[in-house]
Amino acid sequence: MADFEHIHDVVIVGGGPAGISCALECHESGLDVVVLERDERVGGQTSLIPSPVYNYVAGFFENGEAMRDELEKVAQLFLTDRIKTSCNVLNMDLANREIVTTRGTVKGKTIFLATGYRLREFDLPVPNDFVDDVLYRSGIHRESLRGKPVVIIGGGDSAVFTALDLAEYCSHVTVLARSSTFRARPDIVSRMNHHNVIEVHTNTVVTGLFGHEHLEWVTAVNGAGAFDIECVKLIAKLGYVPNTELFVDQLENSRGHILVSQDFSTSIEGIFAGGDIVQPGYDRVAFAAGSGMMAARSIRCFLGHTT
Repeated sequence: MADFEHIHDVVIVGGGPAGISCALECHESGLDVVVLERDERVGGQTSLIPSPVYNYVAGFFENGEAMRDELEKVAQLFLTDRIKTSCNVLNMDLANREIVTTRGTVKGKTIFLATGYRLREFDLPVPNDFVDDVLYRSGIHRESLRGKPVVIIGGGDSAVFTALDLAEYCSHVTVLARSSTFRARPDIVSRMNHHNVIEVHTNTVVTGLFGHEHLEWVTAVNGAGAFDIECVKLIAKLGYVPNTELFVDQLENSRGHILVSQDFSTSIEGIFAGGDIVQPGYDRVAFAAGSGMMAARSIRCFLGHTT
């Protein structure tokens, strides 16, 4: 990939909205930038957004996959060979700004960390017969679920949007939230609560999965006791875990999220971070793109360029 002796102006780890935004701004400023992306395509978690995207100022997108397609077009148009896909990071030495990958060792005068997050997995043991019946993404299964009952666990935007989406296909949708209130936006929670296909239970946890060869019902418990819920699929929408294991111990952090200043600098000089992995932050594509842009400005200043 890169000569060990060559030191890039900027090494960006992660090809989602934050990483690509930062790369485009740095490239336009004439900086020597390289983007390391572990997947075959850039776009990060955007492709996992099942619903239409109305709240992004760059335009309306039918879903996250459509947004990813547009992001990829722009990235390939301007960044071309500066993006290294299918590139897994094996080790990081942030103090020395050195990154070991499956495609070689890369060094930078600065590093921008934008590794995103991954889905939090269901923590209850799943019998082998039911492995295919516990889902984390439901979009591709809509048609196969038509006229059938499902259970969704979670209390955030993703859980509620999934419930509203599947309510147009399934015979019955049961939503179980561990806490007494939903973290999701009040407007979509209200839509969920008033939908005649959706049944909601708060302060409720799933304690068992049952059926013959395939999932047929789950047992849940709340303050009123245990009860069974008929379903053919359990859809877990339990939030996300930041992908920071490789470097979190090297930086000041809060529960795995990297602490950044207003300029998106971290506790190590020359190391910047943005997108879903930072605190303070906001779980939105617009925030990720903006953090990448602001980090690029800070990187230019760090390298001695005028703003």
